[in-house]
Amino acid sequence: MNTREKILRAIVDNPGLTTREIMAIAQLSRTNTREHLQKLESMGSIYSETDAKNPNKHRYYPIGESPNSETE
Repeated sequence: MNTREKILRAIVDNPGLTTREIMAIAQLSRTNTREHLQKLESMGSIYSETDAKNPNKHRYYPIGESPNSETE
């Protein structure tokens, strides 16, 4: 499994992950993580939402997953 697939699998398994959480899972720098996330978004595999409690934080979801379906 390559890095991008690993990131996508993490997001599918855990919708709503933040960049920092994805960095830890993939063991990548912030820059490399963001590059992979941007590519996955441009490919239509994922999308991001601004965190309601912290506008500087983004959460990532697989396409078809609604952030409103999460339990808080």
